[in-house]
Amino acid sequence: MGRYILRIKSTMRVLITILLTMFSFYTFAEEQGEKGFKMDVNVSGFFSPEVTKATIKSVVQGSSAEKEGLNVGDDVVAIDGCKIPGCSASTAKSSLQKKVGDNVVLSMLKPNGETYEANITLQ
Repeated sequence: MGRYILRIKSTMRVLITILLTMFSFYTFAEEQGEKGFKMDVNVSGFFSPEVTKATIKSVVQGSSAEKEGLNVGDDVVAIDGCKIPGCSASTAKSSLQKKVGDNVVLSMLKPNGETYEANITLQ
């Protein structure tokens, strides 16, 4: 019985992660700004999902994200002040789905341990 419950919890986490990745971070271009980067996002929790890890997967050449120094492999440790791990998935989603011209402030951690802030203007 215990293994069955653990398997269900594990499956639910995978499904939540897939759904959040599909719906949370891909936006309608005419209404919302493009970020200029994509992330791999890990989420934990069923009723109140929280972001446990976010890592830059790709950066668009010439974008605000590139100009701010985002690189593939950098970890996002906060989105608009909401610290990761622990930031609710809904708060992270709202911060990343702003309008064209709005800013998103990302606190970043490079693989070498260096930290920096990136002020991304949505295009």
